Amino acid sequence: MISSSDFIAQNSSSYTQEYSRFPHQVITQHHFRDADNSVASLINAINSHKMQGNFDIASKLIAENANLLAHYTIDASTINTIEEEIRNAQVMVLQKHQCVYYDETEPEYCAVGDLWEGGL
Repeated sequence: MISSSDFIAQNSSSYTQEYSRFPHQVITQHHFRDADNSVASLINAINSHKMQGNFDIASKLIAENANLLAHYTIDASTINTIEEEIRNAQVMVLQKHQCVYYDETEPEYCAVGDLWEGGL
C-alpha cells in the first residue's frame, strides 16, 4: 500500500493538463451567481424533468439555454477544472516551498531543498 506522502512525492512534479493550463495560464474565474427571477422558471423546469426521469428533455433544455445558464449552473467539467487547478497549485507549492525540521525523528516527507536540524 502506498502512503499519501509517497504518492505526493512520486507525483509532485507532474502537472495535469486535461482541464486546466495552470501554471502556464492564470486560473479560470467562473463568477457563478445564485438563481434569480431571470432563470428560476427554466431551472425549475429542468429540475422537474430530471426528477421525473426525463433526462433527454432536461438535457435539451440545458443545451438550448447554455449561454443563459452558464453563470448559474455547475457541470462536471467545471468541477473537474476547479479540482485540477487546486491540484496543480498544490504541485507548484510542493516544488517551491522549503521546510525546516527540528525533530530528532525523520519527517514523513522531505522535498529537495528542505533542511533538517537534528538534535546533538
